[in-house]
Amino acid sequence: MANTHLLSLKPLAIAAKHTGFSFLSLGVAMLIIVGAIQVLGKVEDAGPRAMAVVPKYQPPASKVAPGVEKPEPPAALAWLPWRLPDGAMTPWMPGTPPPKAPEGGAPISPEEAARLAAEATAKGEPVPTSVLAASAADAIPPVSGNARIMAPQFGEAVPAASSNIEAGVRVVRGGVRSAPLSQAPAAGVHQSGPNGVLPIIGPGGRTVFDAYRKPFSDTGKPKIALVVGGLGLNARITQRAIDELPAEVTLSFVPYAENLQGWINKARAGGHEVLIEIPMEPFDYPDNDPGPHTLLSTASAEENQRRLEFLLSRATGYFGVTNYLGGKFAGGGSAVGALMRSLRGRGIGFISDGSASGLGTAAENAGMRNAQADRSLDQRPSGEDIAAQLGALEVMATQRGAALGFGVAYSVTIDQIVRWSRDATRRGLVLAPASAVMS
Repeated sequence: MANTHLLSLKPLAIAAKHTGFSFLSLGVAMLIIVGAIQVLGKVEDAGPRAMAVVPKYQPPASKVAPGVEKPEPPAALAWLPWRLPDGAMTPWMPGTPPPKAPEGGAPISPEEAARLAAEATAKGEPVPTSVLAASAADAIPPVSGNARIMAPQFGEAVPAASSNIEAGVRVVRGGVRSAPLSQAPAAGVHQSGPNGVLPIIGPGGRTVFDAYRKPFSDTGKPKIALVVGGLGLNARITQRAIDELPAEVTLSFVPYAENLQGWINKARAGGHEVLIEIPMEPFDYPDNDPGPHTLLSTASAEENQRRLEFLLSRATGYFGVTNYLGGKFAGGGSAVGALMRSLRGRGIGFISDGSASGLGTAAENAGMRNAQADRSLDQRPSGEDIAAQLGALEVMATQRGAALGFGVAYSVTIDQIVRWSRDATRRGLVLAPASAVMS
């Protein structure tokens, strides 16, 4: 009778019964595992973490003049993940009124710099009067929402008494803080222009290269200089670069960054020397548009000069500039030579990121202080590839005495540089600012 009963059951019913038992057993096992974790697990095993509540972002007031239609941003910039919800990227998009500057061409004195700062303050514009004030200024574009930040902590923690309060969030810095660099603007190396202040060669031949480079004492050991670029658009990654990278790492900022001067002041307060990036025409322009005021191989010398002066007047405190793209511009005949002569006439150094052949040669032919990157650190942004490029720089520096690497502000790039720099001294290397390896 038992055999007859089994044969009468339908196959689907048997399968359903066994499937139900399987799921029930799996659920019981998961409940046992979760309960064991809750009872026996330790919170500290989850890794370092911090809780931060950041202020809600308030879109800036429109900067478009009355009667002027707000322009659409370039298509190549619209996809960037760090664009703000209202589309803001720079307060000086085409069609918006440029910042005002006083008339005249005399170098700016300390009194004039103070007057300009007071005028900006009266208008509600954040213009810190010193590097130390900038380091504490709450003038960085905020992000929105609540975040649970899981991040590694490098170096020894600073005692709680010396931690800072920024926008209501307690920030504990890791490692040893470098001495801040001198405040910007420096007296005697700037003059007013149509869109802001511009670098000039001051009395005694003093230049912005001399005024804003990071001091460095050459010990004769192999030197490695690193530049990290693309900063200023993403507030979180920019602050990470300023806080976590060694002070000898040179930071390069996008000229379209909102509150560019505030970012540069914070970087210099952290001991970093600073470059700004000059957008130059790539081979696939305009499909690949570096942004407003890009230098073009087909533009007249006067037009490129106007665009260059606009970009240079965005801020002060940089000792030199670097290129952003520029493959086609670099082969544009007289245009690149005119650029280098103009930079030299203003006492500005130039560092080529190595992506556009010809820029380094043009800078050298112009007789200006220059350097060209030997390696791109993160053309493939993975930890293994970046570590391999840093190793290649070590070999170059050992053989030639110095080497220069150029990277982009990816989180993995920052992490790898921090890890690599911990043991660089033990291996007989010196991490130097980029200005120290320029000819």
